[in-house]
Amino acid sequence: MKIIYYSSPFFADCDFPLIGELQRRGHDVRYYISIASFSKRSTLIDLKELYPHTGIYPATEIYPEFNDFCNILDLSHVYVVNQRHKQKFHPANLLLMVRLVIHFIRQKPDVIHLTKAPCLTQKLLYLVKEKLVLTVHDPFRHSGHTDKMTEKDRILAFKKIPKLVLLNSKQASAFASYYHVPNNHIFINKLGMYSAILHVEPQSFPIGRPFILFFGQIVEYKGVEYLLEAMKTVHSRYSELMLVVAGGGKYYFDIEPYKKLDYVRIINRYIDTRELAGMLQACEFGVCPYKDATQSGVVQTAFTLGVPMVVTNVGALAVAVQHNITGLVVKSCDVNDLANGIMELYSNKEKLRAMRTHIKEEWMKDMGWKAIADNYLKCYENT
Repeated sequence: MKIIYYSSPFFADCDFPLIGELQRRGHDVRYYISIASFSKRSTLIDLKELYPHTGIYPATEIYPEFNDFCNILDLSHVYVVNQRHKQKFHPANLLLMVRLVIHFIRQKPDVIHLTKAPCLTQKLLYLVKEKLVLTVHDPFRHSGHTDKMTEKDRILAFKKIPKLVLLNSKQASAFASYYHVPNNHIFINKLGMYSAILHVEPQSFPIGRPFILFFGQIVEYKGVEYLLEAMKTVHSRYSELMLVVAGGGKYYFDIEPYKKLDYVRIINRYIDTRELAGMLQACEFGVCPYKDATQSGVVQTAFTLGVPMVVTNVGALAVAVQHNITGLVVKSCDVNDLANGIMELYSNKEKLRAMRTHIKEEWMKDMGWKAIADNYLKCYENT
């Protein structure tokens, strides 16, 4: 089967192992990844400089950093859609998308798999809409995301594209109802292990105290303010325990008072995979204090390294994390319940060890990419 897979660095953690699995099956998968100034350092992708020309290039020709993934992907079929200009409406970017669509169509693929709704001149892809598959990473928009144009693009995509892949079943019915999507247009799959992190050498993270970890991009729906407030209660009982908040992004609340706390360490920048692996190996457990969510790659990353999680009961997080088995599920936007959950897990070392064991011995059995790839192939064959 000839598959074109077009995505962005934000989904590299789950795209890479999936594409690698499909390639190993003998399928002709051409992977195109869009790189711009705002995405050159994101998840697995760590590009120090943006290539200074707009165009479509073999990935390793302009970014040798992709060679780090040679044991995951067939790099001869990986291409970068390079956008030099920051402005979304820049003529060079609009023309690049037209060229890209023509490039896709000329290859006569069986499937064109997207991970984001087409926008602007990308909408020319609707000329071959019968070949399109769209992974809907976020069935509903997160709080704080108010871009009306992006939502219009999503609504059009949900109407035009015949196969929409959701990565959890919990939200499927509400999604179909809200966006008026026929049930036979919705295909359910899931995220697997974010296994690329297993291929790096962890960077030591010497902090000198036990700590819990929040990691990921800082955006409003992540609820970091609730976690910081909860740590005040946790600290009053377990003064030795620290909180590390690691990830780039603009804080949407006043972060300055929390920087002064000796039990909080804020690292407000991109965290590369080696550094993240070191943090996860050293932490007691991770925390997702989200105000709303779908599924979360943060959980998949942590579990891949055997790290339990405290998460809030939003989206499908309570499905991803089994309460009292692989972590704890607490109420969202509830500082007291979050603090109690953190203290409960930190104080019970036996439970924490049992969770780590269950993740490694049971969770990992069900999170390989072979079955996930099988499900995608069934979806493709029906296009």
